[in-house]
Amino acid sequence: MQERKQPKRLIITAGDARVGKSTISRLLLELYCELNLKCLAYYNGSRNKLAAYELLVPVGELTLDRGGADRLLIDLERCFDIDVVITDLPGQILNRFKEFTRETLLFDAVKTLGYRITFLHPISHRKDCADYLQALIDFCQNQADYLVVKNHYFREDFPYYYNSQVSKQIDAIGGIEVCLGSLWTTTYESAEASGLPYSEVISNSEANLIERSQIFNWMEQFKQQLYESGAAAILGLSRDTIISNFSTGDF
Repeated sequence: MQERKQPKRLIITAGDARVGKSTISRLLLELYCELNLKCLAYYNGSRNKLAAYELLVPVGELTLDRGGADRLLIDLERCFDIDVVITDLPGQILNRFKEFTRETLLFDAVKTLGYRITFLHPISHRKDCADYLQALIDFCQNQADYLVVKNHYFREDFPYYYNSQVSKQIDAIGGIEVCLGSLWTTTYESAEASGLPYSEVISNSEANLIERSQIFNWMEQFKQQLYESGAAAILGLSRDTIISNFSTGDF
């Protein structure tokens, strides 16, 4: 029997504002570059939070209108050698995204080009996060895969999520949960202020050694979670590579 070819992945960040969507998008870009995967990246909104990676991957703006949809689909069709696409959307735009999806028949359109959508949905301890995820699943159902990232930067307990119906739904539809560890606030802000990819921050011998070590361990722990949970498969990551290109010798 001929083995069924796995679809390529279109990763779309979703969720409430200020929960770590762009941070996790950048962490994924690090992994795609580490594995030498060919990637396209898009941002939406007034700020390009993926700008630090523009020298590593093509980064363009995706507007949630017919013109933006046409550009995305043309790019997906033309760039046939692309392995994965990631789109970093801002928070609280679910209604706009719903309209965009209906007008463009997004799920069917990307499917014809060999892609399947994965929603990457970070959450904090706030109730709005669980409500947003519920609304997303109600709308998209099983037309996509779901990765919930519990962001420990804010807190390590998620009562609204665990006490909600949506946490049971995630399990029922085969969604995956992982955790993103916390960083010292000063370390995170220093990395953000540098305007550099995280890999360049940790390999910069002139930067603070403790902060570089923290960022390295933070990245490694997140990568470990993705592979151990099975999330790597729905993120377009190679299953057989988990060893980092960086070692303690880089410090």
